[in-house]
Amino acid sequence: MKRFAFVCFPVCLLLFFSAPVVFAAGSAAPSPSANAQAPQAVKPAPDKPEKGVDRVTVVTVQHEGSDSIGANLAMRLKERFNQSNLFTLNDDEEKDIPKLRLLISTEPEFPGRPNVGSIYSACWVFSQGKGYLGYLLSRDLGAATADDISALVNRLAERTDGIAARYSSLWK
Repeated sequence: MKRFAFVCFPVCLLLFFSAPVVFAAGSAAPSPSANAQAPQAVKPAPDKPEKGVDRVTVVTVQHEGSDSIGANLAMRLKERFNQSNLFTLNDDEEKDIPKLRLLISTEPEFPGRPNVGSIYSACWVFSQGKGYLGYLLSRDLGAATADDISALVNRLAERTDGIAARYSSLWK
């Protein structure tokens, strides 16, 4: 073992000191190729942000139900889709364009106390156009109170975007 160490140690030293010094602090002269390149002009940042996503999904929200919490949910979903850059809200059934229909059905959780909570069902359906049979993409079921509406709207909008991204080949 000692013989091996006596043979390897000088070889390692020889390799270490014969290698060029790459990270010398200020002692290395710049290479000629670095001087030959002209400094490139830096592009200024744009005044307004560019659109980051190249897909925009046409969405229709259809609500069925008579409870106030469900009506509030459907209205806030429409507002969210209308304000988003990822979606175009389209409630016109006469237009013959491919779209993602979000079907919301709501009922009061307790019929004797309609403002306590609401049971909702959400179905995401792809529609090629007027007269075509819809294609069920996903569904969701749950309960919500008036305090939960904001979080539920965010979750349903996020899920809608995920479904649109997953099935983006249907819109082409």
